[in-house]
Amino acid sequence: MRSPQRIHYLDNLRALAMLLGVFFHAAVAYGPMLQNLWLSSGPEQSAAIDAVAWFTHLWRMPLFFMISGFFSILLIERRGMSGFLKNRGMRIAVPFIVFMPIIMALVFGSVGWAMQAVENPSPMLQIIIAMAQNPEAPQMPFSTMHLWFLFNLVLFCLALAAIVKAGIFNKPWLDMLLQPKWLLSIVPLLLVPALNSQVSPHPAAERIYPELWSFGFYGIFFFLGAVMYKRLDVLEKLQKYTLPLFIVSLVMYYFVYMNFPKGMTIMDAVQASVGMSFSFEHLIISLLEAYIAVYMTIVCLVLGKRYLSSNSGTMRYIADSSYWVYIIHLPVIFVVQFVLLDVTWGLWAEFWFSSLFTVAFGMLTYAIFVRWTPIGILLNGRRVPLRKRADEKRWDEVSTETN
Repeated sequence: MRSPQRIHYLDNLRALAMLLGVFFHAAVAYGPMLQNLWLSSGPEQSAAIDAVAWFTHLWRMPLFFMISGFFSILLIERRGMSGFLKNRGMRIAVPFIVFMPIIMALVFGSVGWAMQAVENPSPMLQIIIAMAQNPEAPQMPFSTMHLWFLFNLVLFCLALAAIVKAGIFNKPWLDMLLQPKWLLSIVPLLLVPALNSQVSPHPAAERIYPELWSFGFYGIFFFLGAVMYKRLDVLEKLQKYTLPLFIVSLVMYYFVYMNFPKGMTIMDAVQASVGMSFSFEHLIISLLEAYIAVYMTIVCLVLGKRYLSSNSGTMRYIADSSYWVYIIHLPVIFVVQFVLLDVTWGLWAEFWFSSLFTVAFGMLTYAIFVRWTPIGILLNGRRVPLRKRADEKRWDEVSTETN
């Protein structure tokens, strides 16, 4: 059995990736790219916010899925296939089924309130107000919103179970994928077909049915994480490349960002929903995005191993609460930013307030309503009070419970 010290940093990294999603969703309200499409877009826009936010977009969820793949194989090894499927069903599928209608109701409720109460509605809110007055207006397509990752995670876990059952996962050639020369040169090429089929930056895989491109992008990271379980030593070999990979990623991102749309329209969103027709320029952008996703995921893993391996109480609380915070954050952000549409605090003050308030609200409600309640058992597994934990295995077991 692996030492618990070997996985603390992965648990902590995964939590930080989820919390980074809160800041991302707060940031896009103040960037020009989604000014016409985001429900709570403010009147002031900053290209700097957009540049940073969309850079993180290229690798935040790949990092999350790679770590999730690692923990999936860990669960299979410790609990067997039936235990793995039961755990994933309880920690991922059930929360998706339970919280999806609740979050939808909260988002729709917040939008309905904003339609009546906000004096300076965003462009998208104005469109919704106009559509509400037109009985012939088209219906918005169903979306799993920010909970798309749970639906896709269920699909990836089922696919991994089939792969393991078929004996494919034990093939020696899979180890080659994590050899530095292959990981840095060939693996990103595997992602290009999926990225090339979507607009740039790629959307969320938010449909309520399996999307092939998601398997070809996020699914590959999930599978790489599963392979990494046998080859964690690869991070030691990649340490010397950390700074060069980061610099190369920034250089590539400069060219990617310069080709991103500076202000998407409704028609652009419609195009995103049906995919992309082939163009050489878009192929090059997809290629650069693929390398950025792989390189920055490696950078995060190496830095996480170096700086996040300690089992501190603070990081443990952040790791435990991050799942709940991420599930509830979107309607909270919308309500806060809807209110801010009618004030003049300034762009940066509004961004930081909406971000930090949402995180604080999530962590506070986790402490009061979730941590020691059935909701906490559903999301994180049954907890044992600190005074009753006899040895260091306590955190090793908790880590395997989470998603």
